Formats: sequence, C-alpha cells, structure tokens
Amino acid sequence: RCNMATESLPRFNDDNRPGYKSLGNSGLFVSELCLGTMTFGGDEDIWGLIGQLQQEQADELVKIALEAGINFIDTANIYGFGASERIVGQSLKNLGVRREDVVLATKVLGPMGEGPNARGASRGHIMSECKASLGRLQTDYIDLYQIHGFDPATPIEETLEALNTLVQQGHVRYVGLSNWAAWQVMKAIGISQARNLCPIISLQAHYTLVGRDLERDIIPMLESENVGLMVWSPLAGGYLSGKYEGPDVSEENRRAKFDFPPVDRERGSKVIKVMREIADGKQMDGEPVTVAQIALAWLLHQNVVSSIIVGAKRPEQLKANIQAAQIRLSGEELNALDEVSRIPEEYPGWMMKMMAGYRDSTES
Repeated sequence: RCNMATESLPRFNDDNRPGYKSLGNSGLFVSELCLGTMTFGGDEDIWGLIGQLQQEQADELVKIALEAGINFIDTANIYGFGASERIVGQSLKNLGVRREDVVLATKVLGPMGEGPNARGASRGHIMSECKASLGRLQTDYIDLYQIHGFDPATPIEETLEALNTLVQQGHVRYVGLSNWAAWQVMKAIGISQARNLCPIISLQAHYTLVGRDLERDIIPMLESENVGLMVWSPLAGGYLSGKYEGPDVSEENRRAKFDFPPVDRERGSKVIKVMREIADGKQMDGEPVTVAQIALAWLLHQNVVSSIIVGAKRPEQLKANIQAAQIRLSGEELNALDEVSRIPEEYPGWMMKMMAGYRDSTES
C-alpha cells in the first residue's frame, strides 16, 4: 500500500493540466478529466468484455489519476454488479486518500436483483441502492448521484423527490442525470424548480467527433440551463483510437465482441483520416501524438464539456489519455475537424437559423 497524504496531491495551474471546472450551476469543482471505472471488476459477463481489472490493478490506475491532478471518479452500481464500486472504495482506502480530496460519482437504474422492483428510478430502488452504494464505496456520502437512464415506468416527480430526500439526509451532495433526452431533462428541471427540489447540475452523455448528435437539441438545452456535461466513451468504444480503420486493423479487439456505441463507419473513416493528419504534425514530451489524443483534445476545446470520462485497462493507456489535456488545437485544425465531422442539419434546426436572421438584421 502507498499512502497518498493530502499535501502530496498536485495542485492545478496553467502548467499542470487537467484543470478544474465548476459542474453546471454549482460550486462543485471537478477536474476536466474524470477517471471512469467501467473496466473495474468485470467477470464472465457483459462487464467482463469491457474490463476485468481487480484491486491491485485498479489501485495503480487510481494512483496515476490522482497524482496527475484528477479529482473526479465515476462509477455505477451496475458496473460488475457492484464490484466496481467496491474496488473504487477500497482503492481510496489503500492509497490513504482523504475523502474530501476526491469527488465520487455513481449511478442507479439498472437491475441489481430479481424482480420488477430491483431496477429503475422508483423511490424504493433509489433509496435502497443508494444505501448499498454507500456501503460498497465505504463512504458516508456520494458527491454526485446520477440516474443512469430514463425510466418510462416511474413518474419523474417520484424520482426527483427521492433524490431530494437523499440530499436532505446528507447521503448525496449533488444530483445528475445520464442518457436522458433534452425534453426529459428540461421537464425534470421544471419540476425541480416548481417544487423547490435540489437542482439537476449535470448530464452524462455520449459525445465524440463521430457522434455529435447532442448538438441538435441537448447541447443548446444544457447551455441555456447551465447544466454541466460529462462525456462518456469519448473514444467511441475505442473506435477513435484509429485501430479499427486502415490496413493494420485487427479483429481481436473489443469492438469485435462488443460493437458499442454505434458508429457510422463511412463518416468515421473520413474523420479519422483528418485526425491522423493533425496528429502527424504534433509531439508531446518527445513522443508522437496519437489519434486518440486528438479525439480527447477536441472535446476539451468544446466549451459545453465539463469533464471527460477516461477509462483504461493499462497504466500506459491512462497516462496517454491524461497527456491529451496538454494538446492545443489551432483554429485551423478545429475548423478541419468540424468540417469533416459536422452532422447534417435537420428540421427545425435549419428553419430556426433562417428565422433568426430576422432578428439579426435589426441589430446594429
């Protein structure tokens, strides 16, 4: 075991990236890179296809992340059916990390047992699973408790009231959502404001150079309501590493067994071609910049992004992801990436843009 006392944790500054950002309209500051732990604790199941890291391996990744300045760790009760949370909680104990020096985020929704009430966003499931997560994480409180997806069987009011109860009890500090549509998030915000419940401060969603769907409705809504964006799978399940395109493609990879999230390969190959051209002209600490690092750097240049969730199976992967925070893309490079990856406009987007011209023409 290694002791990581508070004074040994690095402080953020201009030369020591990643940096801090407030999460949505809150006073909670999180690092712009977040350690994702979906690779922790998987077995011979769907989670095992993503990662099967056990305690010692996870401890090493957590230590690397904390030493690099990452103060944000994201997990979920469903990852490894509780194993990921247990490993994360034990890692913080093994490394001697003070609880207040890390921001712990976890999620609830997926089935954690048999029967219809052992899943979803009902009051009963939320309350019981929060208690279980606290036990596995070995902590008295969860910094950010997120509803992992939309539950069509439970009224939004019931879900929000349950979250508010947990905040009032002190078990949860802040609440967020994940994988909700723009109208669903907006409805939740309206209900929270009308009933004076704890606010929604974040949405965890998928956003990449080959998956910019959020820009149609969700991102304008997040910007309007000052809700933070946490990005999951920023490399699109490894696709944006570039290893699935080109002459040296191997069939022995995660996407061969678990092709998720979906990617338009025809558009994706064009995007990766431009990314390779940009990466070829850059170096970081004497090493060539990778396509994956360009993908992460692009996200860090998007103002709406609060934090990018980076996971890894090996220390070198995590270190490379962390280095991406130091990459600066020029205006010309950003324009090239935008041009090749831009989603086609759909109604009402193109109509709204045209009609907005009436107002623009009256302003000096």
